[in-house]
Amino acid sequence: DQSLLPPVVDVEFGGNCPQRPTPEQLSTELAAFLAPVEAAFGKPAIVYLTDEAAQTYAGRIAARPLWLRSLLLEPDHGDWVYWQYHNRGRVDGIDGDVDLNVLQGGPAVLKALSAPPR
Repeated sequence: DQSLLPPVVDVEFGGNCPQRPTPEQLSTELAAFLAPVEAAFGKPAIVYLTDEAAQTYAGRIAARPLWLRSLLLEPDHGDWVYWQYHNRGRVDGIDGDVDLNVLQGGPAVLKALSAPPR
């Protein structure tokens, strides 16, 4: 019953992912994982996708708001909520690199995202 941002599931390829699931396999696994998570939060999760994961899965997995990581260019389509544009940013009070992101839509979207569950 509190104001919280939605949960986020991170879908990206790393050096530890030699076998990548098909879009169908990923959709099945995401649905099984997200059903109880979204029920607990009372709102849809956001799916974080790197460029490579977006090329493979975007539009082919369960529809959710997107958080796109694209360090070279702004995403060429407007269906994202967050865009990570940098992974080596600096913020006062934090030692080391931080990710820098843009929220599309400003304060109104932030308020809607963090609204208490329905």
